[in-house]
Amino acid sequence: MRKLIIIFSLCIEVALAQNVKGNIFGFATSNTFTYCDITDTTFLNKVIALQPKLLRFPGGAVGNFYHYGKKGYGFDFAEIDQYHDGKFPKRSRGLDNSRKKKNQQHDYIEDFIRLVKKTNSKAVLVANMFVDNDDVLLMIKKLIENNIEVVGVELGSELSNRSYFTKGYTIEEYIIAANKCSVKIKEKYPNIKTAIVAAPLGKRKGHRHNVWNEKLAKLNFYDAIIIHSYAKVTKGEDRYGQMISEEKEGKSNLEAFDIYKSRAIDYLVNQYPKEIKKYKNIFNKAIWVTEWNLQMSKTTGNTLLQSLYVAHYLLELLSNTDLFAIELTTYHNLGGRDLSGSIFGNNKEEMEIRSTYYPLMLIGKIFENDIIRVKQENKDEVFTYKCYNKHEVKILEYRVDWKSNKFYCIYDIYPFSSSCMIYESDNLNDIANKKGILILNKKITVD
Repeated sequence: MRKLIIIFSLCIEVALAQNVKGNIFGFATSNTFTYCDITDTTFLNKVIALQPKLLRFPGGAVGNFYHYGKKGYGFDFAEIDQYHDGKFPKRSRGLDNSRKKKNQQHDYIEDFIRLVKKTNSKAVLVANMFVDNDDVLLMIKKLIENNIEVVGVELGSELSNRSYFTKGYTIEEYIIAANKCSVKIKEKYPNIKTAIVAAPLGKRKGHRHNVWNEKLAKLNFYDAIIIHSYAKVTKGEDRYGQMISEEKEGKSNLEAFDIYKSRAIDYLVNQYPKEIKKYKNIFNKAIWVTEWNLQMSKTTGNTLLQSLYVAHYLLELLSNTDLFAIELTTYHNLGGRDLSGSIFGNNKEEMEIRSTYYPLMLIGKIFENDIIRVKQENKDEVFTYKCYNKHEVKILEYRVDWKSNKFYCIYDIYPFSSSCMIYESDNLNDIANKKGILILNKKITVD
């Protein structure tokens, strides 16, 4: 009997591991359908090659103000002006002007559905908390009718931020709206999870962010909490995942990037696990990281440093038990006009690919194989990740080599040889070309 219980327990752990891993490999689609053409086969095929398992719609701030059945994101600018005191009122008008110039008359959910179906992925949605209507139910219904699995709904995005607070938005208002929306979803779709917005940590005692978290932690109408992760490696003023101003460091660019490298590694290995533990202690809920990246910066954007960080982040999530509370992530962002956030950029109507594309594509190999365990080894800034199937056979191996500026993906592992893709460059500050390439080599290695 004891053996049967142990075997049953192991089977449950394996099944959970597979589910968690699939939802880890997600991508946000904020602004993607404004700036990237879903009918462009080059773009579409590149996204398909990434093999995303989860796509997020409509996005962060655009999700907070999305209206179903309208043109584009269906913005109501009076609503945006009423609730947001930052740059989004201007940005939303810019997005809508771009939509008009391209004569995009459809709801962007149509583009999202096409992309999800083409990539055979699942969906996570963001609900507008400022209106009390059935938009989110209609979104879910629309996706289900198209045979798309909705794994969960975010009850807003970053609503604890100062941009909403200075317009008078309170935690009490949020709790009422989020609870009502969650109940509405679960009454009709009981298997769809809902997640609330958790506020950032590290504030002084009595700060509104701490009050926000304390009040939500006492409630139980949701399944998970939402956090965003942007590792800050450059000095300067930052806001909502983006550097506003930056200070020069080091005697040279190479020296500066060596400093950034040390901070990136420290964040992933030391600081981030501590942060996740704190959130777990406060809420005791699963964690969704629906936006993550290196802090968006003109200095580090589209560099080898960013691509190594992105690969390292995902591999840590899959191997570090201190991070296993994270059950879902969506990388920010799939497509847009920016240099440092999106994988696909649009510059003068020409699609450009960023430095993060190929490392992410290579990480995608994990999710096309039956990997159930990723074992990490670390020596002298070289992080090795060995990926095993349920038979304990090593299928893949990755190396994030911060020491030599290389990212390895070793696959097709046979008794005497294997294939290896290496994404590398001479320096961490080197920038990828318009095709997303620094140096990309394929080799056959003999063990």
